[in-house]
Amino acid sequence: MRNLVVRVTVALGLSLLVVPAAKAQLPEGVTQQMIDEGKTIFNGAGICMACHGMDAKGVPNLGANLTDEEWNLGDGSYEAIVKTITEGVSSDKSSSGTVMPPKGGSQINDEQLRAVAAYVWSLSNK
Repeated sequence: MRNLVVRVTVALGLSLLVVPAAKAQLPEGVTQQMIDEGKTIFNGAGICMACHGMDAKGVPNLGANLTDEEWNLGDGSYEAIVKTITEGVSSDKSSSGTVMPPKGGSQINDEQLRAVAAYVWSLSNK
């Protein structure tokens, strides 16, 4: 679908230009297919939903909300998310005091981990 630009002229002869907000550009190496696969892994083999919830909005005293623009660790960039999932989170760095083991304790491979990170990145970069 093409971006739509609408020009509205009001009674006073003023012009108002309405342009839809631009979508966030995907990080280098990330595809929409990775994001889609990451969602499936997040809610399945990655077991991420156990602490972050099926909607990724967090579970009290377990996992943080991943859908907002607030990041407890890193800057919310794709690579920072990859690093957090790879290394895990110690109790002293966790917002809930709960440890997140590397890969969330799952057995996902590196490709799956990067897909999950792409999905998590997409949640706060709509």
